[in-house]
Amino acid sequence: MQPFLKLILIVTSVLSISISAQNSEKAKSAYDKGRKAYLKFTTDDYQEAIKYFDQAVEADAEMALAYAGLAEAYALLGYEMEKNGQPAKNYYEKALDNAKKAVGKGPKFGATHRALAQAFMIHDAKKYGQEIYEALKVATELDSTDAESYYLMWLHTENDKPESPLIQKSLRLNEHFFQSQYGVGLAYSKLKKFDQAVERFKKAVAINPKNYLPYYSMGNAYSQMKKYDLAIPEYEQTLKLNKNIFDVYFYLGLACYYQDQNKKAVKHLEKYLELVPASPYRAQVENILKDIK
Repeated sequence: MQPFLKLILIVTSVLSISISAQNSEKAKSAYDKGRKAYLKFTTDDYQEAIKYFDQAVEADAEMALAYAGLAEAYALLGYEMEKNGQPAKNYYEKALDNAKKAVGKGPKFGATHRALAQAFMIHDAKKYGQEIYEALKVATELDSTDAESYYLMWLHTENDKPESPLIQKSLRLNEHFFQSQYGVGLAYSKLKKFDQAVERFKKAVAINPKNYLPYYSMGNAYSQMKKYDLAIPEYEQTLKLNKNIFDVYFYLGLACYYQDQNKKAVKHLEKYLELVPASPYRAQVENILKDIK
């Protein structure tokens, strides 16, 4: 081989390695930003996470973890959309498609199997029950330190047991994982252990004060304990963060009514009837409004 041609090949090889390294660094940076956004667990943050995970895939099309991130973000974004009465099928399909790509490109990463379980769970937990269990079993075998996988296994198999070894292990591995703290709070609420529920909701708020869910659930817990004075500010904070949770207007109106804050009660209950005209609570609300007036 001519010396000149050999030099060209060497330079080309060095440049290729350099570009590959730069792309890998870009992919990792974008992926880390995506994970940070995703772990806040809000609609806006899921959308931001998807943007960053897409950037990671663009920089490195073989990055399995980026596809896993896309799967989980699309799954939970779809879930939020469906809760708000919006079409979610497209999000669920994207979640499953990206999860399968993730496992195909990175079968030895626990996170890819976790993403597959998440996609199946959101898509149809009953239909894919066995697939979810098997994917999470593999995920925990591949990575026994992943709090998220143990949380999902708990959510799938025994989410009515706040003392379950699965959720307790998740919390031991990462006490700052929002979903585990919030999920345990919900489990305690279902058992009517409201003081313990509130304790967990407060921890969830400390982890992410911009997520409306723990405020809403804390308001409900206080209402169940008839501590309406404590419920009111939690419901108000819920509405500051998310005005699309229409039931909050109903519960906030009731709490204000029981605290003799009639002006505020009328405002929120009338807003509720405006937003949910066919509400099953309509007669109850109308009777309260009549009583106030």
